[in-house]
Amino acid sequence: MQTRGVLVASIFLLTISVGAAAPQSSKDESGARSSTRSGSPALKVCLRTEDGSAFIGVANVRVMPNEGYEVPGEPLGPDGEMIFADMMPGTYTVEASAAGFLAVRQKTQVEAGNRLQTLFLVMKPRLSPPGVAPPVPALSSAPVAPPKQTTAWIPPGIDDGVPNVQSGVECPLSQVVAGAGRRMKELIDNLQKFDATEHVEHFNVDAAGSRGKPEARTFDYVVVIMPLEAGSFELDEYRNGSTDPALFPAQVATTGLPGMALAFHPAMVSEFNLTCEGLGLWEGHPVWQVHFVQRPDRPNLLRVYVVQNKYYPAPLKGRAWIDASTYQIRHLESELLGPIPAIALMQEHIAIDYGQVQFRTHAQQLWLPLDAEVYWERRGHRFYRRHTFSDFKVFEVDSAQQIQAPEGSYCFKNTSDHDVTGILTVLPDSAVSSKSVAVRVMIASGHSVCKLVGVGKDVNIPADEIASASFRHNGLSGSITADVNLTKESVLDLIPESDVATTKLR
Repeated sequence: MQTRGVLVASIFLLTISVGAAAPQSSKDESGARSSTRSGSPALKVCLRTEDGSAFIGVANVRVMPNEGYEVPGEPLGPDGEMIFADMMPGTYTVEASAAGFLAVRQKTQVEAGNRLQTLFLVMKPRLSPPGVAPPVPALSSAPVAPPKQTTAWIPPGIDDGVPNVQSGVECPLSQVVAGAGRRMKELIDNLQKFDATEHVEHFNVDAAGSRGKPEARTFDYVVVIMPLEAGSFELDEYRNGSTDPALFPAQVATTGLPGMALAFHPAMVSEFNLTCEGLGLWEGHPVWQVHFVQRPDRPNLLRVYVVQNKYYPAPLKGRAWIDASTYQIRHLESELLGPIPAIALMQEHIAIDYGQVQFRTHAQQLWLPLDAEVYWERRGHRFYRRHTFSDFKVFEVDSAQQIQAPEGSYCFKNTSDHDVTGILTVLPDSAVSSKSVAVRVMIASGHSVCKLVGVGKDVNIPADEIASASFRHNGLSGSITADVNLTKESVLDLIPESDVATTKLR
């Protein structure tokens, strides 16, 4: 592979519009209040997974008295809860069933009086669903052709076969996609930054499919999701504080792995044709297998390659294994729709495993990549790379808890109720030959944005060579506050009510 023109596999998420979050329904409270006002008891049934999280998959809940008719229920929103109102006192049998899970049945006593009772049911996976056994090949007396001589250096293609699924189970595609989209929106809405330790092992692969000795790298890995104007967002990655792609072996940089699952974000999912293949298993968990492929009539916003500052879209097809109880993506694989001749890229295959990472202060689930495998074939060379992530430090968006300014940075906070755009201009000390640097900064209402300082970073000047800086912005006076964290004293001027819309960066 040529050393000129570093190949960067990236996620392109700079101009994706994200709709405002819908207000949470108060159906739970209103349903309970209407029942208590009627003077009759009510029963709330809450479905949970084995780890205690809400079961939000497609389930059937029935409540039946010892004698008489089944009691109708009403969902209480998307968190696996149902309310059964206006009940008569007595003994009832509660049943819950869902595809891929063992049916659960429990008796409960509903007491007289104006009260709301709550029953929790745990849904356990059916570890061996019928119909998921490997198919048995049919016997034939016809001559059998010798197998093709192939190497196993790369996994089978996405369309070479469909992983086994349970027969006779209808897949609710719209609900699965909506559920996964909700999880992706939660990721963007709640995650501002996470740190992790990233370990990378890179292998050259020979013509026989054998891997050579690994080249290993370990990075302090930081991902920042920044809100932009009009509800869009941007995903930035830093390794050891740098964005320099030359940190990777073989002049091939892999970036954007945390963004691959965002194919199911509501702002992006319409770019793909989706097919639900059925209910399968992933590491003992019932999952919906969803095939996705880039639509030819839509722009490719998910993945691009960057060579010598030129962008080459990389349309993808792939498959996601989506948890049937929580709609979290547990595993995702993708590959190129076809070769990209302009950069001599013949193949790319990505496989990512996801797992739960806990917030520091809240119990909400956050799922991030735990490990990833990437395969390439370019210019007659084959490569295999393995990423593993550990030691996560996760931060959430919280107006009462802002992220501390990282070392070597300019950070700006927008205290107004309007988005603000500005130009950060940094001047070097007159004793050095560095040129001034200007960076456009967009700050959503109530949010903070940091720009890192140093060679190869946002402000490409050594921190100890900075003399002064200014931030001209279009907000009102006092709407922007700043925090400077540099290795030497430096002056920063805030200049409000400036016209920056047509300003060209130097």
